[in-house]
Amino acid sequence: MPELESFRDASFGAEQEARLSEDASQPEDGCHYAREFVIHSPGGDEVRIRIGVLEVFRYTSTLAVTQLTRVSQWIDPPIILVRVYHDAATAEAIAYQGHKAFLARYAIPNPTMYHQDEKRQINEFLGEWLSLCLQAGHSLKTPMFICAA
Repeated sequence: MPELESFRDASFGAEQEARLSEDASQPEDGCHYAREFVIHSPGGDEVRIRIGVLEVFRYTSTLAVTQLTRVSQWIDPPIILVRVYHDAATAEAIAYQGHKAFLARYAIPNPTMYHQDEKRQINEFLGEWLSLCLQAGHSLKTPMFICAA
């Protein structure tokens, strides 16, 4: 899928940012399944999160978890590419904000300035983010299946 390929070459963030202003009801090329959630903050603000399926294979699926609402002009909304392993019933972040192929451990210091346990921290953030969606998120509408002929 072109969307997955653009994520791998780090242009995914720019494409997603351009899509934030587009109408989400317009169909995309190929088959796509996405669900959007709204999480209300104590201050009354709404944060929208989209979970979209990019690839589906027999034993794995690839998802994009994207925050659609920009909460600060200084911080980019999180975008995480997730690989779901159906047979093992697990998932892991395979890319975050354009960074990919994380090692299990990094030496300190390292040229990319990653934390020693960068991969674990990203996966922990993913788990907390998805838990928040389950606990406090409200689906905007029923699932939308779009298949271009």
